[in-house]
Amino acid sequence: QPLDALVATAVERNDTAVHSLLQTQITDAASPWRCSVPDQVGLHSAGSASGVCEVLAASFVHPRSRFHRDPVLLERIRLAAGFLERAQSSQGNIDLLTTNFNSPPDTGFVVHNVATAAAIGRLHGAPEIAAVLRPFLLKAGEGMAVGGVHTPNHRWVICAALAQINALFPDGRFVRRIDEWLAEGIDIDRDGQYTERSTLTYNIVTDRAFVVMAAKLKRPALLDPVRQNLRALTYLLHADGEVVTEISRRQDQFTRGGLAGYWFTLTYMAVADRDGVFATMARQARACAVLSAWLRR
Repeated sequence: QPLDALVATAVERNDTAVHSLLQTQITDAASPWRCSVPDQVGLHSAGSASGVCEVLAASFVHPRSRFHRDPVLLERIRLAAGFLERAQSSQGNIDLLTTNFNSPPDTGFVVHNVATAAAIGRLHGAPEIAAVLRPFLLKAGEGMAVGGVHTPNHRWVICAALAQINALFPDGRFVRRIDEWLAEGIDIDRDGQYTERSTLTYNIVTDRAFVVMAAKLKRPALLDPVRQNLRALTYLLHADGEVVTEISRRQDQFTRGGLAGYWFTLTYMAVADRDGVFATMARQARACAVLSAWLRR
């Protein structure tokens, strides 16, 4: 499928998501959940609000979007930012409502979306998006710069989030915290597997985190574990493209799935290394392409 057609598909999918979010975001000023969007189980989480920021920002800046420069989108991003700020603890962290409270790593997952929205706004002539999201991001950075983690991959989620914030709003504290986590050593073995060996979930999360750190911190050596893990992945594919999950130590063990989650990392590494194997795998995975990923290029 030609690149232009892929971009057109990504824009259309994103615009469809924007239309849905505009209908579901709560705008009633009297509601305790004002400015949020209920998630799939009806909870009003920071994660859902962060998705609003990323999806709306992508359509706002893209000239082929039917929502291009629509001021309603900017106002809705501002509303989502307000919800995110209210959802933060005094330390700057958010809650994962189903299990983790005042949680730096869950804050990191949310920051990924919010900082992406801010970054693509800056890249594409809409700095007002970054300005709206700045208070949440800076306070989140303060929480992650001192907080701990629950699982091995959370270290790299936090580091990637801090790298994203630092690229937008530089602060030496953020880089120092990244270096403290990196000083523990990267948990990848000779077989190219991270500690959790989670081929459908946390390998994807960790690979993406190292790509983000390498790009934002300008440290290409941080791509080495990504290469190792993706090379290992080539030996963990069934003939139909299904990923082997029997080795996982996490909840994806014995589940079924393909390469879709690896699309961003495979595409990035295929271009960075001019690697034909990664490019072929990326083509298999690219049905999951999203507009914000194209805009980050």
